[in-house]
This record gives sequence, structure tokens and C-alpha cells, in this order.
Amino acid sequence: MFMLNTLCEISPEKLPFTWMGLCLQEPMALVTNWLIAVTSSFLFFQIKKPYSQFRKHWRKFYLYFAISTFFGGIGHLFFNYFDVYGKFPCWIFGIIASYNAGKAMISVNMLTLDLQGKLTKMLVAKGIGLALLAIVTGSFIFIMLDAILSYLIFCLGFGAYYWKKGYDSFKYTVYAIIILFPSIFIFLLKLNPHLWFNKDDLSHVLMFLTIIFFYIGVRKFTKFESQEFTPLN
Repeated sequence: MFMLNTLCEISPEKLPFTWMGLCLQEPMALVTNWLIAVTSSFLFFQIKKPYSQFRKHWRKFYLYFAISTFFGGIGHLFFNYFDVYGKFPCWIFGIIASYNAGKAMISVNMLTLDLQGKLTKMLVAKGIGLALLAIVTGSFIFIMLDAILSYLIFCLGFGAYYWKKGYDSFKYTVYAIIILFPSIFIFLLKLNPHLWFNKDDLSHVLMFLTIIFFYIGVRKFTKFESQEFTPLN
């Protein structure tokens, strides 16, 4: 039986409850994480063949983001038992997802192969380095830093560049990052609108909207993928 319970030695702010004798917490984090996971899974299947590099990496982004947020919900729910270690799967798959978002954005042939190779190495080094720092320190700040670098530089930066070059589909990628951007301040300033809708829940709603806008951009760009682009030197 589900019931709120303050006898689990968990802060009331975490909305502790008991279920099958377990002391669990943060039910809304489970709901909002799994909302993203289900939506990401759906969008994963919406990206159809043939797979260009652009679509292939966006498809992988949705797969790994779905896995990340699935484990994210579990990490919040069972934090009383797994502590920060229960969040590691979410963090690792989240970094893999951000790698694929960045890789997708540099895979369109507006960029030279040499530049794509250098940027790919940058993505890999950033992801591995920040993942190790997050795991060693047990700090989410490095996961947030990875997201900031990946989405601001690769999605917002290159999205704005392609949009300026006349490919309007990338405006949705830019809009997506603008929607997501407030999450940085929501986390750092610990802006909790309500006990049942805290900073994590608010950030998750912004993430939900972000992945929707990402998909709109991917879908609209599809019809341009067969065209030749002028490489950026």
C-alpha cells in the first residue's frame, strides 16, 4: 500500500512514502523522469530509415536519454538505499546521450571531415573526463557541466550557425536550448516552486519540452539532407 510516511528518517521535503515495506522518496521525480523516458522512447522509433549520420546520432540520443531518465527516476526513488551510487547509471547514459546530440550536430556536411574529427575528439574527451570526475566526487555538477558544454556549444552554437546559413529547421534546435537554459539557474539557485513540484521536477518539464523541439528540428531537416552543403573551413 502506498502512503506518505515521515518515519523513514528521510527529510519531509523529499516526500517520503512506504511501499511494500520500503522507504522511498521523491515520487514526482519518478513521474517526471519516466515521462521523459517514455517520450524519448517514442521519438526514438519515430526516426525512420534511411539513417544519415545526423538522424542516426539523434536516434541514439533519444535511446540513451530514455535509458538515462528511466534510471534517473529509480535513482531518486531508491536514494535511501542506493545513495548517490544509484544515480551513476543516469549520469553515464546522460553523458552518452549528450555526446550523440553533439555528434549529430557536427555530422551534417556543412563541416569538413577534418573539423568533424577534431570536434568528435573534443566530445569524447569532455564526456569521459567529466564522467570520471562526477563518479569520483559523487557530484552532479560535472554532469551539468557536460550538458552545458554539449548543448550550448554544439546544439545552440552550431544550430544558430546553420540557421544563419538559411536552414530554418535548426531554429527549433536553438529554441530547444533556450527552453532548457533556465534549468541551470533553477538548479544553482534551488528554485523550488512547491513541495510537490521542486527544482528537479521543473527542470524535467523543461527537458521534456526540449526533446520535443529537438525532434521537430530533426524531422524538418530530413528533407534537406540530400542536398549538398558548402563545407566550413
